[in-house]
Amino acid sequence: MLIPILLACVLCSLVAFGAGYAFAVARLRASRPPASGSIVVSRREPTRIAFTRLAAEGTQEWRVAMEELGARMRSAGTRLVLFVHGSFVGDDPLALARTLEGAAPALPDLARALRGFTRAQVSRVLGDLSNFPADYVDALAAATGIEAVGFTWSGENHHAARVQEAVRLTRALALHNATGLGSRVLLVGHSHGGQLFAILSQLLARSRGYEELIDAAAARGEDVRALEDQLARLRCCAFDVATFGTPPRYDFAPASHFRLLHLVNHRLHTRRGDYVHHLGAPGSDWPAPKAKDRALNERLDRVLGVGSDLRAWLRHVADGLRLSPYGHTILVDYGDQARVVPNFWATGFGHAAYTRRDAMLFHVRIVADHFYPPGEGDENRVAEVPRDRVWTRSARLLLPRRRWPSAPDA
Repeated sequence: MLIPILLACVLCSLVAFGAGYAFAVARLRASRPPASGSIVVSRREPTRIAFTRLAAEGTQEWRVAMEELGARMRSAGTRLVLFVHGSFVGDDPLALARTLEGAAPALPDLARALRGFTRAQVSRVLGDLSNFPADYVDALAAATGIEAVGFTWSGENHHAARVQEAVRLTRALALHNATGLGSRVLLVGHSHGGQLFAILSQLLARSRGYEELIDAAAARGEDVRALEDQLARLRCCAFDVATFGTPPRYDFAPASHFRLLHLVNHRLHTRRGDYVHHLGAPGSDWPAPKAKDRALNERLDRVLGVGSDLRAWLRHVADGLRLSPYGHTILVDYGDQARVVPNFWATGFGHAAYTRRDAMLFHVRIVADHFYPPGEGDENRVAEVPRDRVWTRSARLLLPRRRWPSAPDA
């Protein structure tokens, strides 16, 4: 029963988003609202390209191309590729397991089992539709010779959950043997999974609101006592960040060794591409089920911008912001990928094009050409890591959820 309920909730959300979108566009035609001052629009022109189906996975041409790209990435010092999925496809998008943990704290295994079951069933149903399943991650690791891991988070759609998961991500990265002095890590995030990287940058830079972020993670039950040591380890790393369909919500702090690339499905010959990217604007968060988390989100609004606010959401949707003010954006026209059903449905409202297996080579090439261009000067490289010393087998980057005492629910 869990999966049908989850899918029904997601469908209802999409219908509500669609209705709000139509209303916002109607308002826009009548009177253009002022742009929000919370996000500064980048003046740099985005790159516009069209999706091209390259060699089919498994063919000799595909293997040679992936191996060449992997060698280029290893030559640049990349030790690890980490994939982060978006909202609603995690292990607790409706906070059912979290509610169970609060109701039965003496039975942590039950909540853990529910999380595992939820994530497994979501991946089974969706496959590579708006999701990075295990076989996708494993295939990329085997083809490039670089260790690749998937980070699983709850998928709850609000500030406090993302802050908590960014702290978990920090700890997971710091404990991984691929990070440390001189390491380079490629972070790939789909949808709101990319927001975790923005929060990570704020933690690394100790930006404004740092204490509020730490307090929020602690209030959600995370152990933050060793966080400063973990951040110190990650400050010795270089991070290349590629976001796929991540709405421009959170600020990336000027943390050292961060390079940013954003891919957005944007139809070049029609009005829209990725509807979910457009509708995931500020104000689109779901209200948290617990009063304690709702209070946390209100405080985090001062740090991360408006979270759940219908009027603000309508205003931002009408603004139609597509470009992140940080890094560089590539607008990709993925074309019509449907055969029987309408294209917007076949591509998950335009939001699933980034994670399809048949687009893996296309995306790896874009990322490699941007961050690790061929013929890059040797002075910008570190010693190449041989393929047989980088990847043996892929694993899920999923730390146990350790619960720590926190204030009682309001």
